[in-house]
Amino acid sequence: MIESYATEIATFLIGIGAGIVIRAKLWWKFKSTEERKALVYDIFQSLEDGKITATEAKALIKNHL
Repeated sequence: MIESYATEIATFLIGIGAGIVIRAKLWWKFKSTEERKALVYDIFQSLEDGKITATEAKALIKNHL
């Protein structure tokens, strides 16, 4: 009985996660070039402020461009 609840919860969370990933990919796909450039500039600004590390910034740029 407990296993079935665990399976249901895991399936639910996987579905939520998949929905978020799909929505994010569609959101990024329909961004204009200017909006994408603005994201990159925001990343560089965060680097200068010390809010994120260079490794995190490289990962963001690599994944989205």
